[in-house]
Amino acid sequence: SLCDKRRWKMADFSRREFIKRVLLASSAAFMTDISMFKELFAKEESIKNTVKIELPHLPFQETILTGKKKGGRILIIGGIHGNEPGAYKAADILRQITVKRGELIIAPRTNFLSILANQRGYNGDMNRKFAHISHKDPDYPYVQKLKELIRSSQADLVLTLHDGYGFHATNPKAWGQCIVIDEESYMNLPLGKIARIVAQNVNKRITKRKWKIPVFNTHTFSPNTKHPEQRKSLTYFSLTQCKTPAICLEASKQLPSLKEKVKIHLLMLKEFFKIYSVEIEPDFEYLIENLPEFLSPQKFYSAKIAINNQAVVVSKNKTFYVKRGSHVKFLSFSGTDGTNALSFDVNLNWRSINIKRRIAYKVKDDFRELFTIRFVVC
Repeated sequence: SLCDKRRWKMADFSRREFIKRVLLASSAAFMTDISMFKELFAKEESIKNTVKIELPHLPFQETILTGKKKGGRILIIGGIHGNEPGAYKAADILRQITVKRGELIIAPRTNFLSILANQRGYNGDMNRKFAHISHKDPDYPYVQKLKELIRSSQADLVLTLHDGYGFHATNPKAWGQCIVIDEESYMNLPLGKIARIVAQNVNKRITKRKWKIPVFNTHTFSPNTKHPEQRKSLTYFSLTQCKTPAICLEASKQLPSLKEKVKIHLLMLKEFFKIYSVEIEPDFEYLIENLPEFLSPQKFYSAKIAINNQAVVVSKNKTFYVKRGSHVKFLSFSGTDGTNALSFDVNLNWRSINIKRRIAYKVKDDFRELFTIRFVVC
């Protein structure tokens, strides 16, 4: 019938349209597959024309020293700001002693990347990331480790070491050369009283008025504080989230030498150790008298690298010509715990990269440059 013919034509048109759409979809999918294949092939070819270089992950250094006699437990944190060597060097020296009474937990290089770069904070100010930090922030794993260390240590006192600008005794706006507290007291913790006892005793050893150690109260908990940024700091986190006393020790960046900066930190630490019944051997006087030995140890510095699984030790400036498609891996470093490498040719957070032409790596002992290793693609 006429109706049957119309229905047959409509059905036939639908089948043809369906087949057409299937063919078009298949063709589009095929072209997409080809495009993806081309991209993967191009990427693979690009990698073959480069040299892959890997650096080891920067460690979070932590040392626990426990004495045979019972005493207080103090957590010492250094290196949050990478251009403050007096602070992290003083913390690092204490890792080399023996504790007779009490316990020390020491994290000397908490911002190791910034120390190697000799910058306050390569990824921004780490001491403003304890209230909130993005998971995407390169500092995130280190800030989280610091938070967990403060929580788990159950310390009687947290001391965070810094080198600040200027001299607070002659310029109240300066952060250098003082003991910083967030409040006179918090949760019955007598921060001000403890800080003043330390300052008074340290000042007996300081003859220059400008170098004297005052107590700097930022009144962080006050609604009218002039330093609301301190609510993002490590000491504020320790006080509010862990109920642990936390105090900041500041030497001055303007002291004439690294030795003087470390000495000021050790003098302050000595007095805190007395209050919290922590005894060390050798004692602080020995450390201060022999600072040159601790700050400039006679070490053999080297970097062990592997080029296509062939290991080589480098201890001076060296240039390697490596073929495309090669794999270079830094295996280890000899020297101090501050010895590591980085390249200022790229983002310092990149510990694994592919290079097309050339790159230079500085092997450093903290802020001090030792030698350079260059790689040229041939």
